[in-house]
Amino acid sequence: MAENLRWNAISGWRRFAVMRNFQAIAIFCFFAMSVSVPAAPAQNTRTIYFVRHADKISEDTDAPLSDAGRTRARCLANTLADARIEQIFTSDLQRTQQTAAPLAEKLHLKPIAFPISKPDDLVEAIRSSKAANILVVWHDATLPKIMRALGAPEIMSIAHTEYDRFFILTLAADNARPQPRFTALRYCDSAK
Repeated sequence: MAENLRWNAISGWRRFAVMRNFQAIAIFCFFAMSVSVPAAPAQNTRTIYFVRHADKISEDTDAPLSDAGRTRARCLANTLADARIEQIFTSDLQRTQQTAAPLAEKLHLKPIAFPISKPDDLVEAIRSSKAANILVVWHDATLPKIMRALGAPEIMSIAHTEYDRFFILTLAADNARPQPRFTALRYCDSAK
């Protein structure tokens, strides 16, 4: 009760000065604690986005994308525009490179192409990459094996006419969560 009376006796200006000093001290303490407390260690997670190349015009070995495929490639670029992709891997066939091209141009990245016959080289490049977020554009027959080699679970095979399959593999560098996280999606209806 005595303290209440004393607080009420303090003039308005003096009360304002006391509160201002209290706020200044609180702000100082907050910043002092944030500087002196060490930052939490980075989680060192890596996210790898896998897609099969977009729709192609024919069954030729090195067939380019169709109009629907080019539409899907632009949609992929919009889908991943904010994913902070740092590196892009493709095969040496033009349809994978054309699928990656709109995103690569948007992000000013140069995709790295591997021979389609050497998926093990691609797996090794992904493992040794320092990039936190990677896009891989590959082919239906070997894409499931590549993902499996990196720790993804077994998936159903990708049908030869399925161009909308989209997979996300997240790898944690710490031993506390050695199991990768895996998500399978569909993306970009090129008919629209």
